Amino acid sequence: MEELGNSQGPRGEAVVAHCREFMLYMKEIQTTLREEIKSACEYRPFEMCDYSARIANEICCKKLEYVIEKMDAMQLNIEHSTNEV
Repeated sequence: MEELGNSQGPRGEAVVAHCREFMLYMKEIQTTLREEIKSACEYRPFEMCDYSARIANEICCKKLEYVIEKMDAMQLNIEHSTNEV
């Protein structure tokens, strides 16, 4: 920055060095963006993944747990009512 603010103007090699550094940064950013875009294009669409099957399985398990809980409560009620008689 001091070089660019020099009253006689910047030296040519300093400007070239800054431009080269800038272009290297731009190339690095471009490479990163290209890789990100490529990986996004290779991403499996949502409908092709197993998410819905896993959620359906999880819901079935929760339903079974609920039914088992209710059946256990019914069994306890039956036991209590037969013990009272």
